[in-house]
Amino acid sequence: MMESAEHEMLRSMGISVFPKSAPNEHPLSWPRVSASCDYLSAAQFEDLLRIDVHVAQIGNSSVTYRFKFTRDEVVVAEGSLTVVCCLLTPKGLSKTPIPAELRELFQKHL
Repeated sequence: MMESAEHEMLRSMGISVFPKSAPNEHPLSWPRVSASCDYLSAAQFEDLLRIDVHVAQIGNSSVTYRFKFTRDEVVVAEGSLTVVCCLLTPKGLSKTPIPAELRELFQKHL
């Protein structure tokens, strides 16, 4: 659920979840390097949960998101997810600084 909420936030910012790259350029990828969730209250199957997400921290090449899951104003869970900006190359992933235009968009959601 956290990943789906992250994707919705990215789309709302105008960022493609899987951006296409120009010829001879490597596309960006955002592998997850840390994920955690603290369960604070029970949720039942088919409960409607609201998931609020915001950017908690921006590093040179990483972004940490914070999540709050609520049901009828009751906090059910809180979580975090850290992703790292990487270039997807034929040899694998290579960590890279967050591009300036993306950093600017993330900073608006701190």
